[in-house]
Amino acid sequence: MILIIAYGNSLRRDDGAGLVLAEVLERVWKDRRLEVHLESVHQLTPELAETIAGEQVSAVVFVDTRVVDPGVDNLKVKTRPLPSPENPSASMGHHVSPEVLMAYARHLYHKTPPAWLVTVPGVDFDHGEGLSQVALHALSGVPDFLRSLPRDWPLAASRE
Repeated sequence: MILIIAYGNSLRRDDGAGLVLAEVLERVWKDRRLEVHLESVHQLTPELAETIAGEQVSAVVFVDTRVVDPGVDNLKVKTRPLPSPENPSASMGHHVSPEVLMAYARHLYHKTPPAWLVTVPGVDFDHGEGLSQVALHALSGVPDFLRSLPRDWPLAASRE
């Protein structure tokens, strides 16, 4: 099963773009008849390590919005493999990074499925609903983004 963990806040404009992207990924993979589970949360918390370590989980895809400068960043959806987890002590607070969550899963539950971070660009994180033109444009490019990846990604892809 592909576990998608989307995090963001749809009431903070572009911060919700990752949540939208996660729903698109879920739909595409279900159309391909893959088993998918989507967890949408406001922030990553240590409790998600248990979900990551679930027996059925074959791959984890974290989905978020990245803050961009439209004049500098390439305004497309991006993905990168997460490095193998090392030490979970990098953050002991309630809000953690994907890398720390993967380290928790490894150290607490002895399971580390392959993991990736997929991000969509965002420029407006003010209070309110709706997405900026930057985020909407990037989301419109998701079909091209998916075509650029191996069809069996993230299940058969290896970490770089």
